[in-house]
Amino acid sequence: MKRNARESSLVHRIFILFIILLLPTFFIKEYRIIKSKKETRILPADDFTHIQLDTVKDKSFTIMVLTQNNASTIERNLQSICTQKYEQYNVIYIDQGSTDGTLEILKRGIGSNKGITLVECEEGHGAYEKYYELVSNCPDNQVIIHLYGTDWLAHEDVLSLFSQSHSHPDVWLTYGQYLDYRNYQKGLYLPKPKKTLCKKRVQRAPWVAAPLKSYYAGLFKKLHIEAGFFLSVEDENALLSLVAELAKAHVRFIPDVLFIHNEKREFEKGGHRLAFTADKLKNPIEKSFSQSIVDLMIFSENTPDDLKVCLESCKDCLKGINAVHVIYVCSEETYTSYEELKKTFSNVHFIRPIQYGESTFKQAVNQALWGSGSLSPYVILSTDQVRVNAPIALPACIGAMRKTGAYGFYLHLGKGEENLPLKGVYSWNIRHGEGAFHRPDALQMGLYRRLDIERDFRELVFNSTDDLINAWAEHAPSHRVGLSFEEPKTIPIARNKFIN
Repeated sequence: MKRNARESSLVHRIFILFIILLLPTFFIKEYRIIKSKKETRILPADDFTHIQLDTVKDKSFTIMVLTQNNASTIERNLQSICTQKYEQYNVIYIDQGSTDGTLEILKRGIGSNKGITLVECEEGHGAYEKYYELVSNCPDNQVIIHLYGTDWLAHEDVLSLFSQSHSHPDVWLTYGQYLDYRNYQKGLYLPKPKKTLCKKRVQRAPWVAAPLKSYYAGLFKKLHIEAGFFLSVEDENALLSLVAELAKAHVRFIPDVLFIHNEKREFEKGGHRLAFTADKLKNPIEKSFSQSIVDLMIFSENTPDDLKVCLESCKDCLKGINAVHVIYVCSEETYTSYEELKKTFSNVHFIRPIQYGESTFKQAVNQALWGSGSLSPYVILSTDQVRVNAPIALPACIGAMRKTGAYGFYLHLGKGEENLPLKGVYSWNIRHGEGAFHRPDALQMGLYRRLDIERDFRELVFNSTDDLINAWAEHAPSHRVGLSFEEPKTIPIARNKFIN
């Protein structure tokens, strides 16, 4: 018994000794993990207190564009920059030995524009060394925007969004959302990693590889570049990943679509079929929406008979409609007919601009679109000169718009192609469309995100339906994505306006 007690005592002593020796190793490991989390975690910039950067209301930008054999896209790239509303910027193109005519296109496009500089370099590390030199010569408060020659800015307010983000003193680096040119789907970069980075370096966060970023020149100048560094540089990410490491928690994600990314470096004028079809998308999307989220607004001018046909077709074919509004203009001859329609369609809200006294037609439209207390996030706009002739599941259309970031889904358009293996959704760049595809906002059953059209309508000048159609077509920005089915879902009604 005594021997067993001794053996037991010896085991206990060895165990205690083992614990004593192991504890320091455990605490050291935990300390390193906690320190790593503290140093490399990435949080929204708003979570941090004020630092040394001063708030500047009007930022000044330098757009650095790296090009190499981008003849098919460089003209659009240059045009998207020159159409920016924000005026405080200059552009530097660094060409890496292009041989396909990129330089000639740039020289012709730049012309006598003193705000744009073209720097020619040989292919290789020399371009990145020049990039480093040019940024280092910029003032510390200058915001550098990094862009590829294969990509282009999505609209004319991109610099304004960058300026707004950098006005926050805790924001040192920003990046934003994009659309893939091949299928117009949104990018994969998230505003921050799904889980806090621990042992991983900041450079391994997905957003570090975002093609379009902005950062302060003063932040860039803190890089410690050793002799011979550029001899081993294969691309500009060797520099920008170091900038991201310096920025760490002072990074802001801009959720707006800022640019169009052409990953495959190909350029086509035609549209692109999406990677899904309407039939495959329809069922899961319908199940995800338990309520109607689309309002319908129809414009009518002395055509009560056409309005009746239009309303009946919408009632029969459009699935997912919430509220219906009719803005109508009538004469004495058609007044009675419209009053009868009010009784027939008792659930429809009829609005006559004259009800607003001295208010204009535009004010009546704005009141109908944004003056109500309960509004659906999506709205269909149309005149009464079209009739829906096929069933349409609007939740499926909304799913396509969300997937692509499209401005509108146009039910009256269709490609009309024959021998297509799949019947689905078609997307195109409205600015580069032809015929009806170039002016799709013709009030012929177009589905829109209400927030997207709010700013447009407040800026447009119109006092009739025709004025609205013309002003809206001229207002289209440099890039806007449109969607349609392969076949039109509406047919026009023969114009039958009442004649006095």
